[in-house]
Amino acid sequence: MSYTRLVDEVAEYEPKEDLDWIIGRIYGSKRVVVFGAGRSGDVADAFVKFLRNIGVDHSFGPNDVPYVFGPCDLLIAISGSGVTQYTLEVAKVAKEGGSFVTSITSNPESQLASISDKVILVPGAHRWKEEDYYMSKLLGVTSTPLTPLGTLFELRTMLLSLSLILYLRGEELLDSYRSLIKIIKDFTPPEEYYEKLYGFLPAASEYPRNKTVVLGEGLSGIVGRFFSTRLRHLSKEGQERLVYYWLDKGSVAVKEGDLVMIISGSASQLFAELAKRAKRKGTKIVSLTSFPDADLGKASDLTIEIPGRRIFKLKGLRSSYFPQDPRYSAFELRSLFFLESFVHYVAEKEKITENDIKRMHSDFT
Repeated sequence: MSYTRLVDEVAEYEPKEDLDWIIGRIYGSKRVVVFGAGRSGDVADAFVKFLRNIGVDHSFGPNDVPYVFGPCDLLIAISGSGVTQYTLEVAKVAKEGGSFVTSITSNPESQLASISDKVILVPGAHRWKEEDYYMSKLLGVTSTPLTPLGTLFELRTMLLSLSLILYLRGEELLDSYRSLIKIIKDFTPPEEYYEKLYGFLPAASEYPRNKTVVLGEGLSGIVGRFFSTRLRHLSKEGQERLVYYWLDKGSVAVKEGDLVMIISGSASQLFAELAKRAKRKGTKIVSLTSFPDADLGKASDLTIEIPGRRIFKLKGLRSSYFPQDPRYSAFELRSLFFLESFVHYVAEKEKITENDIKRMHSDFT
């Protein structure tokens, strides 16, 4: 799937329902808890970090969910299928505690939707079913690789959540959503980016020797986790593709032949130094950045230039940050869609089927 086609498919959905009620709920609740598992959890994490940055200090994400919920709390549960067990369990506990439960889902008939006080529907594929796969083959219907495992829902929900940040700041929701889509559309990655990046990618195999390690901080880090999860799904039966996010629990060491991918719009000096350290061990370095001439670019074997990162010179501000206006995150949004389209590129090139991807989907969410 090309970058342009992916953006067009995501843009087929636009938020049109009245969401005025959510403003009062967010500002009026004692605690706002946003939760999801897997990539839906990454969306929840991004939303909460932006909420805190615009002054909603009483917001909590997937990594700091309270053990006890009360009637003054708001839970926003994100699950495309509405049957993700971990998300459903948190929603049930919140409901029992008297909290106001809002779900963002593609499935209005799901158990999550049924226990929710409010449901925000974001269209996208429901959880993949084997009978759906074979029925589509019988009917001669082709479906985009990876879409049945949530790609459209997650990307649309990410853009919706960022639009809600602008909505909370007093802007029109639909206009905000369209402005984010336009930012992504205004960039088109050259085809050579896909070919060159694929040339560095360690292969999936029965006994994989080399791995991919993805680095990033702030919203770039969330983009990196998004990518890591999806790339990990790409292997045929009997094979495995080793992919790690650099802050995964435990230590992540690299060796000769590994790929280190660094997502840093600002070309952070920290990542430049980490790239040099990894390169001394014989790894290949690929960087995504808006500043290819910086030290990070010079330390990389391949630099993919994605414009859009703004540099703010403020005392005490790290190079990784969440701006109050999500439209300043052009680099991260474009990187998200580029890497998502790259995953589709790999799936098509290696003839990885939906059945293969389903096999690698998590059994513990």
